[in-house]
Amino acid sequence: MSKYKYVAINISSGKELSGEITASNQSDVLLKLQALGLKPKSISVIKSNKSSKNSSLFDRANEWILSLQNSVPQKDVVFFTRQMATFLNAGVSLPKSIKNISSAQKNLIFKRILDEMCDDLNSGIDFSEALAKHPAVFDQMYVSLVEAGEATGNLDDALKSLADYMEKSAKMSQAIKSAMMYPKFVLIFTAIIVFIILWKVIPIFQDLYGSMGGTLPAPTRALIFMSEIIQNNFFTIIGIIILFFIVKKYAFKTKAVNDVWDKFVINVPTFGVMNRQIIIGRITSTLSLLLKSGTSMIKSMEISAKVANNNEYFVALKKAMNDVKNGIDLSAAVKKTNQFEDLVVQLIETGEETARIDELMKKISDYYEEEVSVKIKGFASLIEPLLIVIMGVVIGGIVVGIYLPIITMGDVMTH
Repeated sequence: MSKYKYVAINISSGKELSGEITASNQSDVLLKLQALGLKPKSISVIKSNKSSKNSSLFDRANEWILSLQNSVPQKDVVFFTRQMATFLNAGVSLPKSIKNISSAQKNLIFKRILDEMCDDLNSGIDFSEALAKHPAVFDQMYVSLVEAGEATGNLDDALKSLADYMEKSAKMSQAIKSAMMYPKFVLIFTAIIVFIILWKVIPIFQDLYGSMGGTLPAPTRALIFMSEIIQNNFFTIIGIIILFFIVKKYAFKTKAVNDVWDKFVINVPTFGVMNRQIIIGRITSTLSLLLKSGTSMIKSMEISAKVANNNEYFVALKKAMNDVKNGIDLSAAVKKTNQFEDLVVQLIETGEETARIDELMKKISDYYEEEVSVKIKGFASLIEPLLIVIMGVVIGGIVVGIYLPIITMGDVMTH
């Protein structure tokens, strides 16, 4: 057994914690932290002469590999869920299904978790309880759906629905990331080109301008001014850029900054509506899945509030949940929050009247998914040519500013 230092995030509170823990190896540390509801950021062994002498080459290699694999990718969880549904549908037992998946698992952390779950099942623990021991991998919604599947005897259907839901969420996230990737690339590329021109190219031309004499045009003087700022404060500028990203990283770990950001993203012009639709689509999709599985309305709302990933909607759903507890209809409770469109309220009301609220939630989710997809495609088709024009204007303007004195001098000499 060795002692390890760890830095981890408390999943429920979001706070960063650090401490020491005793375990046989790094994978055991990860499992223990996950059981405590902590998501590890870094783990390091507290070295001692005795432990370093006794540790085998295999253990050291395993420690190094595990240090590279300190989390379980979402795609691995989706694949596991889909495989479990297939195995159970084919009549394979739970422990055997998990053992089969574990034997082919390449992620050592996930493999260790699956092996522990298999041992738990063989000792008589329910599948949902075994999953709940690893909140960093299987969240509350996952555990609740499995629990509902166990209660109704439709575990394979519950897992299939979960896999579909997770794949759908991943597809939407990927579409948003892909749409934002091109603008980010163009803006970063343009910034780098401008920086290099101001840093390296302008000083070369500055010597030429000096030999020409005369007064330089205003655009050229502006370029020289910016170039001199970079020349004289190069390391300061680099330091400010690095400091900005460090401050940004740690600022977003605070509740105050996250709350302000969450409010901003749903109210910002143009993109605010789309961000609201993404959040509402996520909430209604989760509610539909949970209600269909037989989970109570209150518990479904509680889980959906966490899935929203936005404090404004988290607070709104909590208020609506309390109203529902006090006997108010869901549609009326949701309307009171002023965070949901009339269409959503009307469809929920229809679902309440027809006792098909889970189906109506699914329709809302599908509608918003389609709306967001159309907007993302429209955004991509609009932003690409716009960014090319902006890049052309910026770089072209700089080039014109560089050669303007030469062109002006040529005109003077001609006349």
